[in-house]
Amino acid sequence: MPMRPLLLSLWGCGPIVTVSPRLTGQTMNEPERADILLIDDDAAIRTLLLSALETRGYSVRWAADGKTALQLLSSHGFRLIITDIFMPDMDGLELIMRNARTSPHTPILVISGGGIYCGPVEILKSARHLGGSKTLEKPFAIADFFASVSELLADEKACVARA
Repeated sequence: MPMRPLLLSLWGCGPIVTVSPRLTGQTMNEPERADILLIDDDAAIRTLLLSALETRGYSVRWAADGKTALQLLSSHGFRLIITDIFMPDMDGLELIMRNARTSPHTPILVISGGGIYCGPVEILKSARHLGGSKTLEKPFAIADFFASVSELLADEKACVARA
């Protein structure tokens, strides 16, 4: 049965985007501009960001929690990690700390709307301190998201060129 497109708006910011749901979470075989790992336990947000990234030609894999993401990180090198903070099994802060030991040069874009006991400003500040390269507070505009992705990939490319 063919999948129907799903209409979502990124937290009411910006235009509605047509999203084709991805069931496998694996890569799309289009022009590979970057290999990105997207981690978010919220299926709607993950699906929207996954589709938006793939529409722009990025090669993306995803995980719904930090534990699954660590398994992907151990078997595959990524040029960029995009992670939420509050997730089951292993949160984004622990993932950032573990990744800093194994792949300290991989840039990490941290996205969060905060949690029950702390707001987004505090938790995103902690994420930066622990090794997050850049942060975005939910809700965010999709243009800000892509500006952050482009900036981090450009920085990563510059670091590789200098090495």
